[in-house]
Amino acid sequence: MVADPATAGSSIPAYVIPQDKSFPETILLLSGKLMLFPFLKVAAMSPIWKGPSLLLFAAMLPLAADGNDGDKQQQAALAAVGKELFLDTSLSNPPGMSCTSCHQPEAAFADPRALSPGAVLGRIGRRNAPSLMYAALIPNMDQEDMLQEDGTQEWVWQGGMFQDGSARTLHEQVKQPFFNAAEMNLGSEWELATRLRKSAYAEHLKAGLTEEEWADDAKVAHRAYRALVEFLKEPMFRPFDARIDDYLAGDEKALTDQEKRGLDVFKNKGKCADCHFLHATSWPQPLLSDFGYDNLGAPSLGEKDPGLGGHTRAEGEIGQFRAPSLRNVALTAPYFHNGSLASLREVIEFYNRRDKDPQRWGATDYPETVNKTDLGDLGMTDQEVSDLTALMDAFTDRTLLQMRERGERFPAVSPGTPDSWKMRSYFPDWNHAAPPLPPHPPYRGDLLKNESLSTSR
Repeated sequence: MVADPATAGSSIPAYVIPQDKSFPETILLLSGKLMLFPFLKVAAMSPIWKGPSLLLFAAMLPLAADGNDGDKQQQAALAAVGKELFLDTSLSNPPGMSCTSCHQPEAAFADPRALSPGAVLGRIGRRNAPSLMYAALIPNMDQEDMLQEDGTQEWVWQGGMFQDGSARTLHEQVKQPFFNAAEMNLGSEWELATRLRKSAYAEHLKAGLTEEEWADDAKVAHRAYRALVEFLKEPMFRPFDARIDDYLAGDEKALTDQEKRGLDVFKNKGKCADCHFLHATSWPQPLLSDFGYDNLGAPSLGEKDPGLGGHTRAEGEIGQFRAPSLRNVALTAPYFHNGSLASLREVIEFYNRRDKDPQRWGATDYPETVNKTDLGDLGMTDQEVSDLTALMDAFTDRTLLQMRERGERFPAVSPGTPDSWKMRSYFPDWNHAAPPLPPHPPYRGDLLKNESLSTSR
């Protein structure tokens, strides 16, 4: 591993991975005090990506994962408390709703219903609750100046939580459902802290706080947010043990012949890999998404949802939603941000013939910003659609399949084991304030002038 002369004099160190080193092995060489920047779509388009080596930029940041045993034990203890929080139905108003109400373990921690009912009878969320598998690995929301195929440059959003990116980090995301009127319906952090102090796990949540801090509602609430974040970082949420992982590691027998044909469609005619990357980005194994934003023209369910544009107020971003990871996608029906399509085959047929058979799919919320360049008329045959649909099963983690077979709600979890923290150097540290976002490039138009810009889920 050698320093790259192209970055000489830069304050950010860069390294070139030798061709004879595997990606995960070299990542471990770079771990320690290094926090890796996420690789973005522009990196995948660059000559460096296709050459004999990969350029890694790394910022010198202190990491909780590199702390002493006390730090590790605290992380493990918080993760255990986070599991209790995740299951607790006493925190909602009225009681009866927990995180698992909408993120069901049997559905890869997604919701098999199109829209999720809230704690208050009759209140329904506006979006399909996504899977929490690998959620802790989604990069924080940021903008990138990305080189386009025509040689121009364009500012694009990538990463962030919720399907519209309205929470920039995982820590911002875990707190919002508590106070959403269509979810757990709490009115304040005082209300949350009061419930937490009465919980069966209160003493464990309190551990490490002074009496003064335990009396502070905001500090108690933030302790709970951190516990949920630590729980979502646990290995059970990121097993990387799907058959596609075996195949990409060199096991040719991991996929069936039909799935191999589907993989060829995935990489070529179907254009899936353009957004659902098969190469590693911010993690040693592929996350099967670039976490960018697009308007795919999903069928409307009635109420318009402005998505990303609802909080950026940008004309070109109205109706856009973040590309999800395809890991465990076979378990997370229904699909799209509003749960409008019931099966994977239906989704693939939609991508293939959206523009050829528009009557089948009906209207979409914001047709003026729909991506009509990359999908809608892919020309796949019925056999290719079947092959691509079959491939989706290869993205399912064995951990979840075994859990379902045994009738368990959770895989075996052992917070505090070495694997619980050995890879944590890749996680954004929730304690570090994210740098301010660059100013959004100006947009013109009045698409949103008369819209209610609610980001309610």
